[in-house]
Parts: sequence; structure tokens; C-alpha cells
Amino acid sequence: MTVKRILVHFDGSKRSERALSAALELAEAQDAHLIGCAVEAEPRIPTYAAAQIPADVIAAMAEEQRRYVEAAKVSFDKLVAASAWTDRSEFVMAKGDATRALSRIARGCDLVILGQSEPDTDFVEIEDLPDNVVLESGRPVLIIPYIGKRKPIGGHVLLCWTDTREAARALSDALPLLNEASKVTVLSVGESQKDPSISADDAARLLAAHNISAELHHATGRGVDVGSVVLNEASDLGADLIVMGAYGHSRLRETILGGVTRTILKEMTVPVLMSH
Repeated sequence: MTVKRILVHFDGSKRSERALSAALELAEAQDAHLIGCAVEAEPRIPTYAAAQIPADVIAAMAEEQRRYVEAAKVSFDKLVAASAWTDRSEFVMAKGDATRALSRIARGCDLVILGQSEPDTDFVEIEDLPDNVVLESGRPVLIIPYIGKRKPIGGHVLLCWTDTREAARALSDALPLLNEASKVTVLSVGESQKDPSISADDAARLLAAHNISAELHHATGRGVDVGSVVLNEASDLGADLIVMGAYGHSRLRETILGGVTRTILKEMTVPVLMSH
């Protein structure tokens, strides 16, 4: 299994530059085609105010969005050219809702790469983008932290394992990266060191069938947020990539995330590959 088409959200921000850097690294490692995408958002005007806003003001807002997307393309092309990946890349300028646009394009790709949301992001649709695309796209999503020194991805992979379909999906989606890793650790978190409800043996057997050697590691999470346990273990073990299932659902445009997923998305310190 290999990754052959990678989609990266690139809007010209520092956050998206970090995501593009990771995307270029993986595109070269996997010999993959790279697709950059910026979304031209429609002016968001409350219904009660629409009649009071002149048409030329709305047109100016739309023009600003168009220039923003065109500037993102220029930056994307320069960064890709600097990595000598121009012939294996393209840039798509989409319109409308960012989640819907990216999710639609993502379904024709093997992997999506996004920057982690920044706490002071002005636009709600961008702030919620990782949460929404993970749940809506049907593809694995690699999220790159917005802070910290970016390091090569996938030298030591921490695979979070629970007996759920999301964890099984994450393992399967991550196989191209796990095959390239120098070290794989399978992490399970239970109420105690001998919690009978948690076993990573199934994951280890599947990895072994793919000729991937893995170490099993169990951590206790009694009275502690499991997401925090995962992040602490990643730091203590020296992992540079976390692989995990994403838990939650989208209902009436409201994303409802599981507690572990929410903690990881907010507090991540290393890249995280999530599958739903």
C-alpha cells in the first residue's frame, strides 16, 4: 500500500506553510502527486442585515476573497518550485464552504494534510476545519501542529489502539507510513496495568502480517483525560507521529467530537494522523 495523491489545504498562512512543508516531505517519500487547495469563501452576511448592505460592499468582500486565494496560489507555486516538485503538483481554487470543498476533493485522494487550528483564528470555518474534515471527508487526515520546530515525520510512530472501528481504520490508513517508520509503538490505555478490556495483540498481529515490527506499551488512565495520557506518552517515548481513530459525528452542521479527539486536536505537540 502506498500514498499516491496528497491534498494539502494551503491559504498562505504560516500554519498552512508548515502543512505544505510536511506534504512535500511525504510526497517525495511516497512518490506522490501533490494537490494544494485554497477556498474562496462566500461573504458571510446575516440574513437580517443583507438588505442593508450595499451591493458594491458585498462585491468588494468577494473580490478580497478572490485576491486572497490567488495570492495563496502564488505562494504555493514558489514553495513547491523550491522543492523541485512542480511537475508533480497542482493547485485548486475552490469556492464556498471550506469543509465541503476540501472534503469533496479529499475523496479523490489518499491523504489530507491540514494545519492545526490556532486559538486566535478569526474565521470560524478555518478554526473548525480539522475537526470537520476528519469527520466529513472519509479520508485519513494528517494534522500538523502550529507551534514547535517541525521535524521529519514518521521515524517513531505511536499507534493508539482500542477495540473500535475507528482505531482499526486508522491502523489500515497508516500502513504506508508505518511501513517506512524506524520504530512503531502500539499504545493502549486502560484503568489499570492489567485491564482485561484493553489488548493490543490484534493490532500487533496485523502489523506483523505486514512485516512491521511493533512494541506494545500500556498506560493507565484512571482519573486522567486519555487524550492527555496519549500526548504525555508520545513525549516520553519520543514519538514524532501519533496515529489514532477520530471519534465523533457531525449533526446539523455541528461537529460533536469525543473527548480524546478534542483534547488531541487542541493540545497536540507532534503531527497526528486521524481516521474516522
